[in-house]
Amino acid sequence: MRKRIVLVKPPETSRLNFGTFSLAVLAGAVRHIADITLVDATDLDRDEAAREVIAENPDIIGVTVMSEESVGPASCFVRSLKNSLKQTPHPPTIIAGGHGASMHPLPLLHSGAAAVVYGEGEKTMRQVVEEGIVPGAKGLVCQGKNGTVRGKPQEPVYPLDSLEKPARDLMPASENVFLMETSRGCPHSCRFCETTRFYGREWRPFSPGRIAEEVHELVEKYRAWIIHFADDNFAADPDRVLRICDELQKVSLPFVILASARADDLASRPVLLKEMSDARIRRITVGVETLDPLTAGKAGKPVSPGIYKEVFRKMREHDIFSVASFIVGLPGESPEIRKNSVALALDAAPDAAHFLPFLPLAGTPYANERKPGKADQQDIRDSSIFSTAFRNHPATIARLKEAVDRGGIRGLFAEKTLQKGYTGMNRQ
Repeated sequence: MRKRIVLVKPPETSRLNFGTFSLAVLAGAVRHIADITLVDATDLDRDEAAREVIAENPDIIGVTVMSEESVGPASCFVRSLKNSLKQTPHPPTIIAGGHGASMHPLPLLHSGAAAVVYGEGEKTMRQVVEEGIVPGAKGLVCQGKNGTVRGKPQEPVYPLDSLEKPARDLMPASENVFLMETSRGCPHSCRFCETTRFYGREWRPFSPGRIAEEVHELVEKYRAWIIHFADDNFAADPDRVLRICDELQKVSLPFVILASARADDLASRPVLLKEMSDARIRRITVGVETLDPLTAGKAGKPVSPGIYKEVFRKMREHDIFSVASFIVGLPGESPEIRKNSVALALDAAPDAAHFLPFLPLAGTPYANERKPGKADQQDIRDSSIFSTAFRNHPATIARLKEAVDRGGIRGLFAEKTLQKGYTGMNRQ
């Protein structure tokens, strides 16, 4: 008999809110062997969310935990599920997965999850559906006879084109932005980032043809206008990006693409930003982190300030809206550099910038130097102050107004930024 699975985005507020997209990716991998329902409970209270999930009569409940800050709310939701299921004769199996669960499985197990999937979940989820939860199985953390048992890492999916497309037909009605992934992982080794710890050290791409096919489907079938490539580093292979751009330019339908990339990758090919613009990739978020070369070198990201400045200049030239992401409080940051953070960002001249407090993530080298999962309160305060100061600075406002006057896609993003300020879905 086919199992019934409910995959749920639990109640929470997170700056890494990808909604049910990651669940749709997982559903695409197992829908041929199970009946799947997706529930987005983001805006529900815990008890209401638990009732909605249980009403689906599932055999398995999968809870996504997107980030470190999601672990607490997700654990509370799992506890609510367990409490609501106490009188059920045959309660469903509760499992958790995602970046946050991989970093911190124990709170979820202690709250009542039967197992936590660590790393990417497609193979492990199929394994759970077909074999149940077996202590020591690949990709799983669970309770065994003698305590917590962590299986060996699951082999990553390769090639990524072997994955089915996300089960978007199971997702709740979309808002304005449609997410998709074109690769997994990152070939770089920044000390503050957990991407390579989650996906492994090998960067893996979808093929350009598969990407263009999925973009075409989003635009034609789902009427997508804004598509967000959710990769950590879309431009990890610049030559591949050029091939993708060539494929996208063949899609004769209206759309705009948002992406994230490193500045040194974007600067590695003279024609890259022009080709990206021609392919309608018109907003790029660049993780700058710091414009102090010494701190950047210690963080494993030795990109010079001049490269950032040149990349942001070329984005303006090619009608691409630029967003810079900074980290306040990186180890090694001097008081002088911290004091000059906004001035340095203004000199680099991205269209928008946000400053995030340094968060030492579990499993990263920095977690050995600072208590993982806890941002410094002064870093939090300064992040907000710096973001506001950059957004309200006369130079920023003048640059955005000039973009509005010039028109184009960059002008539309600039107009929205002037009206509402900038918030985005980005990670460190």
